[in-house]
This record gives sequence, structure tokens and C-alpha cells, in this order.
Amino acid sequence: MKITDLAILFVIIILPLNLLLDIKAQYVEAAAYKKIEINRILDTAVEDGVVGMIEGGAGKNIEINKENGVREFLNSMNINFNLLENSIEAKKLQGYISCIVVVDYDGYYVVSNQEYYNSKHEKEMKLVCNPKQSFSYSDGSYVYIFTLDNSLTVVETGSKEMFTGTRDQVAEKIGLGSCPDFMKDDKLFDQLRRKTIIEDLKKDVNFTINKHNDIARMFGISYNFTLPQIKDGDWYKTVDDVGMLVFFQGMPIGLSGERINSYALGGARLVKSSKYILEEREISPGMIQKFYHKQGCSIIAPEVETSDEIEVLDSKAECAANGYMPCPVCNP
Repeated sequence: MKITDLAILFVIIILPLNLLLDIKAQYVEAAAYKKIEINRILDTAVEDGVVGMIEGGAGKNIEINKENGVREFLNSMNINFNLLENSIEAKKLQGYISCIVVVDYDGYYVVSNQEYYNSKHEKEMKLVCNPKQSFSYSDGSYVYIFTLDNSLTVVETGSKEMFTGTRDQVAEKIGLGSCPDFMKDDKLFDQLRRKTIIEDLKKDVNFTINKHNDIARMFGISYNFTLPQIKDGDWYKTVDDVGMLVFFQGMPIGLSGERINSYALGGARLVKSSKYILEEREISPGMIQKFYHKQGCSIIAPEVETSDEIEVLDSKAECAANGYMPCPVCNP
């Protein structure tokens, strides 16, 4: 065989192979770009959901509207995917939302797709908010119900007696001799609090995502929904802030069978944010001075800052408009 014949044969064999590899590389690149784009949309939608969810307050007095948060999240997703609300495409998009978690100061809500029949007796999916779950841990003698800070409620399993306050306050009420070690130490307490919150969330999220497989199949989505790998740092963020955690999975993003498998976390940053605490101080009979303080100001006693009667405003401008002056100590 002539050398030219071998060269032609080589080209005939290698050229199609190179073309196939090139096409596959383009598919992979397109899928990677699509994933980045969807993750950006998802992050934006979660941020919009959190903004719509927060109605005011701070600390344990934070006020959320979970239904409005979920509604704003869906609205943002539809807008960014150029879909009309309640359209078939929007319903299909909703089917890729395997789980939503709304984290509150003292518990969390799991929002999941559930089957229902509309007025035309047609089967549809609807995002339903399940009852609030507490961050709870039991050692057999007591049940400890945690929050996003060091406040908690402890219930004695036998007598059902209830103790509420910060860690050290509850420890004193129960009696230091009867308390477990973690109730006597801030670091041990925080470790158990974080572990309890994360384990509770993981358990319910895993159950909800697995259950979503049945719902998704009814609406033509063939994908094995499982809990994606989540960085430890992202789990820890859920124990520091009121917010929203959304899992978005199974949407095709490439021509080679690639599917999106993502999540997004958005925090309100209000539990430990720059809300301003209001104080009215009587400096002489009949004369009141009004101040606003940063959270943690040394002038404001901790029991006042965590009181249910605490008054806060969102900005310095609001404080000034209501006649409050900046605290000379914390200089907000």
C-alpha cells in the first residue's frame, strides 16, 4: 500500500473521531455554561425570596412571611427563565424544585411539592408549607429546644416543667448539679446547638427530596432525586441566620444527558444585623431623652436586648425621624 493510501486511510479514521470529540467537548462546555447561568438565577431567586419573606423585627422578634417568601422566589425564577406564571412550562420548572427550607429563629419549615386536584379535576403539583419543626435534642431527662442564638427552652420529660432563657439562665433554674456539661459551657453548648440544627435539617431535607421522586414521576420528570453534596460551611450558615435553602435538581442542561443538581442558600442577616435598638431615658422628672443603639451596646442590658418588648428601627434615618439621637457610647 502506498504511503498516500495510508495517509488517506488515516484521515478517514481520525477525522470523524476528532470531530466527535470536538462536538462532545462543545456539549460539555455548553452544559457547564448553562449550569453557571442556572446557579446565578437560583441565587438571585433565593435572595428575592428572603427579601420578600422578612417583614421586620430583629433577634427573637424577627417577623417572617414564609408564604410570601416562596411566592417571591417562584416569581423571580419564572421571570429569569422567561416563563409566564401558571403556564405549563412554569409548572414543569416547579417540578425541579425538590425541597425548600425556611429557617426561622426558633425552628424551620419544609416546603415541598404535593399532589392535588384543581377545579377542573386535573392533577397538579402545589408547593405546600409543612408545620414548623423545632431544633430539638433529648438526653432522656430533658428535651432541649434550641434557637439561632444562646436562648433555649428546656422541658423536663417527667414533670413537663418548662425552663426558658439563655443558656446560663436556664442552667441556674434547673440547678448546676442537675445540668449536663454542655449547659455549663458556652463552647460545648454552641457545638451541640449547631449539630442539632444541622442534623434536623439534613434528616427532613433528605426525606423530602426522596419523596419528591414519586411526585416528579407523575409529571413526566425522570430523574433520581437525592440529597446533593453540601459543603460543611453552607450547612453552618443555616445555624447562623434566618433564611431560605432551596434544592433545584433534574433539569436537563446539555445534549449528553447532563442534569442540574444544585442548591442555593440565602440569609436574612437580621438576627445579628445592624438593627438599631431604641431607648427612652428619663434624665429628670418629666424630661425624656431618646437614644438609638447598636446591638450589643454596653449600655443596653442583655435582658433588655432579648426582651419581647424591644423596639427597633431599620436605619439611622428612621431613628432620627422619630426623634432618637445616636448613643454616645456605641456611636452607631
